[in-house]
Amino acid sequence: MGFGTLGVVKRWELVTARPRPGGSRLAVAAVLTAVVAGVLVVGRVLAADPIGYGVPVWPFADSADVAEDRVMRSVVTAARADAASLGNLTGVPTAVAAGDVEVLDTEVQPSGMAVWMLLRLHVPSVGTRCREVVVLGATPVEVNSRTVACVRHPA
Repeated sequence: MGFGTLGVVKRWELVTARPRPGGSRLAVAAVLTAVVAGVLVVGRVLAADPIGYGVPVWPFADSADVAEDRVMRSVVTAARADAASLGNLTGVPTAVAAGDVEVLDTEVQPSGMAVWMLLRLHVPSVGTRCREVVVLGATPVEVNSRTVACVRHPA
């Protein structure tokens, strides 16, 4: 007579798959390819408007972009100074108009807390470039811009 299932003892073993060296190399190659492709896409986007994205440095920006950034910094400084002195943004278009900056079009929100401007920048040693600039809030002032074509508003 037996003692139930004690007569038959099962032996359990942990079975693991052996790693294949070719599979891990393929995975590493796929990850590296994806990373390089992602970096190239991000670089291309940043190079399209390095001033707007806040990266006026090589390899995204050339010397013309660096010169444009200097002019835009003066625009941002003037906008912030005017907003701080007045407490609203209604005087910003007048404040940013200087020797290198020409205000082509402007739209001030009735509350005076947002301004949209189309600027023509006369960039030294480069020529003329145009940007749409949005100024938001009084304190702190947020200034955003993007490159636009100057053909809509001839000189």
